[in-house]
Amino acid sequence: MKKCPVARLGFSKWLLPALRIPLETPAGLAIDKLESSVLSILVVLLLTLASGDDLASLYLRRGNLRLGLTIGLIAFVVMIASAIPVTTLFFNGKDLSWGRMLPWMPWVLIFVLANAFNEELLFRGLFFGRLQPFLGKFAINVLVAIPFTLLHTGVDYSADIWMFIGMVFPLSLAWGWTLQKTDSLWGSILFHAAMDIPVAFSLFSKL
Repeated sequence: MKKCPVARLGFSKWLLPALRIPLETPAGLAIDKLESSVLSILVVLLLTLASGDDLASLYLRRGNLRLGLTIGLIAFVVMIASAIPVTTLFFNGKDLSWGRMLPWMPWVLIFVLANAFNEELLFRGLFFGRLQPFLGKFAINVLVAIPFTLLHTGVDYSADIWMFIGMVFPLSLAWGWTLQKTDSLWGSILFHAAMDIPVAFSLFSKL
């Protein structure tokens, strides 16, 4: 998904050259995504602790871990199994084959897990615990899904932006439901990461 612009400080401008990794490679994009996500995540974690709250207030807790892992694993299996047609049809993937894509898999996993952790923490982790007691489960899920969806209106990797937005909104609701059902962020992070797999393959295929 699209990177939140305030989360990036550009450390990869010196990190990637130091590692001798070009940005316009699967490894470069993955490390760039990891760097910007880690910075954003650390800020949220440190400010939460400084405010006197613990990390459980961000749903970084065990919860129903078995259910969360099950949902995430099913999503990963489905998205990997359907990666080529989904990436080609919805995200304009170029010249895709498993022979070409398999070497990308470590970088795909880094990319999608970093992005999913970042976005789930910034949206659902931060707001559900604080606002759900006042608004209720349904209202907070919808209210968080709306700005999350709007944040993605400017992406350039979708074949059809309106179709993409029509996919993002129900997915956002599904990730919120997963958090509520498991009382933890881990299931929604894995579910979210799985659904980002075609996006990563699409970006990498165009390098």
